[in-house]
Order: sequence, then C-alpha cells, then structure tokens
Amino acid sequence: MNMTHHNINYQQIFEEELNDTTKESADFTARFYELSNEKRMLAEELIDAAYKRALEDLLDPEVISDTVSLAGEMGTQLYNFANMLQAYLAQQEESELPDL
Repeated sequence: MNMTHHNINYQQIFEEELNDTTKESADFTARFYELSNEKRMLAEELIDAAYKRALEDLLDPEVISDTVSLAGEMGTQLYNFANMLQAYLAQQEESELPDL
C-alpha cells in the first residue's frame, strides 16, 4: 500500500522525526537513502500505515457526526447573536432619532 500519491516525504520523516537511538538499535542507517531496499520499503510501509491510521482516526464517522452537530449548533448560536446585535443597533438608531 504505497501512499506516495499523498506526497509523503519519507526521507524527511525518517531523518527528522525518528530518534537516532531507535534507528541505531534497529540497525538502520541515519540517512533514509543509505538504507537497503528492504529496510527502506519497511520504513515506507510503517509510515504509510501510520498515515492511514491517522486519517481513519481523523475521519471516524462518529467524530465527523459530532463535528457536524457542533458546527450546526455554533452556526445557530452565531445567527442568534447576529440577530440580537441587529436588534440592539436598530434600537440605538431609534433612540437617536430626533423627536418631531
């Protein structure tokens, strides 16, 4: 499952995000392109799996449903707040009109 179509920078993740001690203890080189083909493929698969899991967790239907409900509620509250401010401004404008 190669996810390169998502423009994952495997080299940057491997070299900047992984702890050097962990790489050394796993007998990995410090540089991504110095890895053997097998180790590079393993690193790519692990990164792909983590990426896929992160997306699945982020796009969890229950989380999305909760987000939809919250967004709807926030929209309603903002609409009500805007109406309240509009009514206040209208009241202020009426009180500023000179009596005829």
